[in-house]
Amino acid sequence: MESKAIHIINKFLNPIPQYVLGCLPAIAIMGASPKEKFAKKLAWVLRCLGCPFTGLLYSCNVGKDEVKLCIYWLSSKYFSSTGQRNQQLQQLKHRPVGVYAMSVDKERNEFSNIVKYINRCTARASVLDRMSSLVSTYYILVGIIAAISRTTGINNCEDWPFIPLLLSWTIPAILKRVISGTLVVKDPNCEFELQDIQIIMKPGSESYRKHKLFSVTLVAFVSIVYPWLTVFLAIYTPPIGYYCRSQYLTIICSIWSINSALAYINHLIKEHDVEGNEFLHAWFSIWGFIVAILLLFLALLTNNIEWWSILHEEHCRTTCEI
Repeated sequence: MESKAIHIINKFLNPIPQYVLGCLPAIAIMGASPKEKFAKKLAWVLRCLGCPFTGLLYSCNVGKDEVKLCIYWLSSKYFSSTGQRNQQLQQLKHRPVGVYAMSVDKERNEFSNIVKYINRCTARASVLDRMSSLVSTYYILVGIIAAISRTTGINNCEDWPFIPLLLSWTIPAILKRVISGTLVVKDPNCEFELQDIQIIMKPGSESYRKHKLFSVTLVAFVSIVYPWLTVFLAIYTPPIGYYCRSQYLTIICSIWSINSALAYINHLIKEHDVEGNEFLHAWFSIWGFIVAILLLFLALLTNNIEWWSILHEEHCRTTCEI
């Protein structure tokens, strides 16, 4: 028993695979949050890890304009709108983002003041920060190529990394960081609360609303369906069949698909603040923690092929025929 314990400890002392370290920035970029407290920042990272729709909505639908980037984090109490049929200002009961996106009415706002306050909340990413973001892209792309190459029938008795392929849905957030470079570094709610500002929004055109509905729905579809590509490739990677690796990946993909569907429905119902329903926010964060543990254990299984035997299936230990 003592010798087995020492053997397990020695396994944990093995260097962490480079592709795991290379993918960590992708999670951090996807879950970047301007919240002031560390606990809230961590909760948002876990939420994005447990619910891909949350991170992809911000990366793919907000754009790179500083005003829109900050508006995403503001609660509905800071917004008013003239509505469609009259010019009387009404307090918005939901955030003007995503499907319900609106534009800032520059004629009825002191737009220069709004920009001034927003500039206090934003910063430009450094060249080093942008270039380091590409490291994750490199490991993810190599992981995708490795996954496809293993399905061609090339026998290799070493496990290939599933984690880069699993996290390939984070690429839009990484590319946005590299190309745009604008970061929201301070919670806009704190800045606008101090100034007691109301932002007057104007509804978009019918074509604009249809475009937003389509784009957000497309993000939801990708969030729900895309992760299953990993399971599909794992089935056709030696040992070919729906065995331990595919079954393990199914657990992670099921979590992502269910949570992304719930987040999309919650978004359609309308959200008062960025966290939305507090119970769903806690739910997503808890599942994000569980996914983090599953990914860590997956990295250990990949680095120690013999550990797959704990799943009690004859095809678990090897990925090829010797």
